[in-house]
Amino acid sequence: MQATASDSPFIQGRNARLYGKSIESCPYPEDSQDRAAWIQAYEEAAADDPEGEKG
Repeated sequence: MQATASDSPFIQGRNARLYGKSIESCPYPEDSQDRAAWIQAYEEAAADDPEGEKG
């Protein structure tokens, strides 16, 4: 089975932020490259949304 772009930790982290999940919801283990990518994407998505949560 081939992985898709949406399977990447980076995309998952970005989507988590966009869907209002907390940064603590990261499923990857501490000190892993996947966690670093997930958190980087999460934080970048937050920076792209200066108004914060919608609603």
